[in-house]
Amino acid sequence: MFTNYRIVDLRIEDIVEAAGRIINRSGADALSIVELSREMAVDQYQLSPYFKNNDDILIMILQWLEKDIKQLVSDSISLSGASEKELETLFGTLNNLFGMKPYYLSIIFSKELADTSLASQRVILSIKSIAKTYLMQVINHGKTEKMIKTKGTTESMATNILGSFRLFMNEQRVIDKMVRDYEILKDSGDTIKKNNV
Repeated sequence: MFTNYRIVDLRIEDIVEAAGRIINRSGADALSIVELSREMAVDQYQLSPYFKNNDDILIMILQWLEKDIKQLVSDSISLSGASEKELETLFGTLNNLFGMKPYYLSIIFSKELADTSLASQRVILSIKSIAKTYLMQVINHGKTEKMIKTKGTTESMATNILGSFRLFMNEQRVIDKMVRDYEILKDSGDTIKKNNV
């Protein structure tokens, strides 16, 4: 069967969004060049300048997440207010980011990602380092202001905060998936009822 593909100028943003839709719908392991070309209604050869293999798609999304995290940190630093306000702003903005782009969470928490290329692991380590370094700066600022009073080290405090946020976001991701699965079941039940009437 002949499929009518369109020839378009591809923008990286469009590729990342299309990959995100696949991940949201079917999970990170469903992401492939073939699926991405179908999602975007383009021929696979149009994606070849961007990807040599399927792992390259994940790396691209991780690089966009890294870019977004750097921007959030930069924006938070420019506010340079009280440390507790900086933390509130940072985590509120991160929560909004993951709410708008839930595929970031799916990739971060993907079991398959642990077994992927060294390139993707490097990007993940860079993202963690950016977040931890910034958080340690905020904590040290809070200690200087006497807003944060703890005997624990700054590094252990930053690790605990990031771990708690990660746990919260993973729980949110699981709840979101349950809601999506419920909607799919509900829609399929409604379709069956219509067909039986």
